[in-house]
Amino acid sequence: MATELDQQSNTEVSSVNDFLTTINSSLSQYRSRIEGEVTSVKKTYATAIYFTIKDLEEDALLNCVVWKNVYDQNGIDIEVGDKIIVTGTPEIYAPRGTFSLKVRTIEYAGEGALKKSYDELKQKLTEEGLLDSERKRSLPNYPKKIGVITSKSGVVIQDFNSNLGRYGFQTTMVDSRVEGKDAIHEILASLETMSKQDIDVLVIMRGGGSWESLQAFNTESVVRAVAKFECPVVSGIGHDTDVTLVELVADIGASTPTAVAEVLNETWDSLIHSLDNAKLQVVNTYKNYLSDITQSLDAQNAFLFRSYDKSLTIHASNLNSLTTNIQNQYRLIEKRINQASTLFQGIAGELKSQLKSIQVKIIDIQTKIPRKFNSFINESQSEIKRVGKTVLTYQNGFTESAERSLYDLEKNIKLSDPSRILKLGYSLSYSNEKLIRSSKDVLVGETITTKVNDGDFISEIKKVT
Repeated sequence: MATELDQQSNTEVSSVNDFLTTINSSLSQYRSRIEGEVTSVKKTYATAIYFTIKDLEEDALLNCVVWKNVYDQNGIDIEVGDKIIVTGTPEIYAPRGTFSLKVRTIEYAGEGALKKSYDELKQKLTEEGLLDSERKRSLPNYPKKIGVITSKSGVVIQDFNSNLGRYGFQTTMVDSRVEGKDAIHEILASLETMSKQDIDVLVIMRGGGSWESLQAFNTESVVRAVAKFECPVVSGIGHDTDVTLVELVADIGASTPTAVAEVLNETWDSLIHSLDNAKLQVVNTYKNYLSDITQSLDAQNAFLFRSYDKSLTIHASNLNSLTTNIQNQYRLIEKRINQASTLFQGIAGELKSQLKSIQVKIIDIQTKIPRKFNSFINESQSEIKRVGKTVLTYQNGFTESAERSLYDLEKNIKLSDPSRILKLGYSLSYSNEKLIRSSKDVLVGETITTKVNDGDFISEIKKVT
């Protein structure tokens, strides 16, 4: 600031507004966290809260101002005597020439105060039923589109990605600050961004930490935004000992990024396991069928060998009987030998015929086994394709419904376009970039900007009635 002013000539004269603008530009660099005790609070204004804090030891006061919507996001209601820590930038309000701290974040000082605030909010949410298990939603089977809110730096997102299964997940990530109370604004903005995305599940993650570092996830505005999110929410905040209110209100609370990934993998893992079991069942059925056929063939072979051995034993006995009478009945023996030879040849032919029949049956069985196995495999594949088509039909229906909702939303936005209203002859007036909705929103002497269809003009308030 001094350098910029020193560059001006001693004879150059600045307007009051230009001088204060230069000063404020330099002051905006001094964003600070300041601890003090609240000495006064004014909550009567529609758009802002004004309060003063004093030094805890020295004689020093600091005027502070915070916009009403920012104050509500912080989720605390300060009173005189509270010890707080504020984060903001200094500024001189040009119309009055007053110096104040433009506050962005307010938090209680000390772990005891934080724990008390945590317990009070938890009791409030419990009485409203937001922590009831009955309101928690189950994750959809086989989720595909995952929304992730976390910091892109650090090991949290790395652990999550490395443990997420290879199931074709489509991940949409919003990089957000997740450390300390000042992170609430980025987290709320990230939730708003994610609400416009086409996702099946939302994941919110960060590592463990102290009460101070986890404050954003114990803030009412963030907790309620998570509770009303349209799709199921999985939280992975802190460790087992760090139970935040966001984790309690989320549909599923996991302690680590790895555990969050395992929750998303669960139904897909079960499906893969079912397919593996089906494959194993097919193989076992084929093995059992082959075993039954093998046992049947072994039994038939044993029967044939027993029959052949018995036949040989009988004919050998007959030959021995004929041999003992050879000297007395030579001619008769010769005749009977010829008869026996003929009979033996007939039996041998019959055995050959039976063996050939068995070979034909074996070839027929070998042909039928692969055909039946292929038929079983084709039926299994057809069933898997049918289930896949059903899932695809459901997803296409869901996508068409989402497109119709987006079309209706775009139509309503166009109808609500402020420029359309301006073209009809209306105008919009702003004070400090805020739309003026009431005479209470302006002060005498304040400069306002009025927008019409083809431009804008600046006015000064002379009187408020």
